[in-house]
Amino acid sequence: MTLADPHYAGELVTTTGKIIPFDDVGCLATFVAAGGIARDRIHSLWVHDFAQPDSMLDATTAVFLQHDSIRTPMDYGLVALRPGATADSLRARLGGHLLSWQEVLETAQVRGAR
Repeated sequence: MTLADPHYAGELVTTTGKIIPFDDVGCLATFVAAGGIARDRIHSLWVHDFAQPDSMLDATTAVFLQHDSIRTPMDYGLVALRPGATADSLRARLGGHLLSWQEVLETAQVRGAR
């Protein structure tokens, strides 16, 4: 799969080493929340740092800025960032909410239930 824009991408790595790429962090969250793969088969979850797209972050330790003005490939309006000053600065500039991975999963479950 070719990524449309790595600023918004993520990937799931299975326990067998298979990498499943996603164009949008929201798609990754929806896939995980919906049980697209058994939790015990997930080795790790990775997201591209929006501020430094060549850098990947462990999804469970990243923070996620959610705002309707952020245009992502699949329209989730969600970007991953390293916790700290850059994330706080971007949130102050754009508005929106900083979420943990767990909060992103909970939002994906609600969205998927509609």
